[in-house]
Amino acid sequence: MTLTRRLFLLVGVVATTAGLAVVAGVSFGLELTDIFLGLVAALAALQGLRYVQRRRDTPSNTTVTDDPEARISVPVPGADFDDDLVSAMGQGTRWAARERVVDRLETRAKEALVASGGHAPEEAAALLKTGGWTDDPVAARFLGASVSIPLRQRVRLFLSGRSSLTDRAERAVAAIEQVGTTDGPAGERR
Repeated sequence: MTLTRRLFLLVGVVATTAGLAVVAGVSFGLELTDIFLGLVAALAALQGLRYVQRRRDTPSNTTVTDDPEARISVPVPGADFDDDLVSAMGQGTRWAARERVVDRLETRAKEALVASGGHAPEEAAALLKTGGWTDDPVAARFLGASVSIPLRQRVRLFLSGRSSLTDRAERAVAAIEQVGTTDGPAGERR
């Protein structure tokens, strides 16, 4: 052991013994409160300076983060239907896309009639063929019913300036949304 270590060991033993004596009630004739507070303050200051000095020689460490995670694009519900509707208005794949739109809306209409309207699947298919599932003749005809559209509605559709396909598809979607929420032509819930 070096001389410095022996000196610190001796000081530590004396301080511990004196502390235990004070706790046991031995009085040295001094007011230890002020002395004790002064010693604790000096020790705290020396220890603080020692840590500051040690930190000055330590190199700074920084953390380098990786690139943030790439965002995953999530498909928008109904985007494929919108794509089919847009391509049905084009010249190249017009008829195939139109058939996909009509087939998809027919399927949704049957599902709505079965789930919300309380009809059997065969009855729902018959209602779609006759157009009895809705009061809107444009929606019924778009989904394959052989109903006539009044001249006034035909003129209104023609003068609206919108694509007849999108207008008929929107009316079919609106009619499908109404299934089960309003009274039908015969007074039953659809």
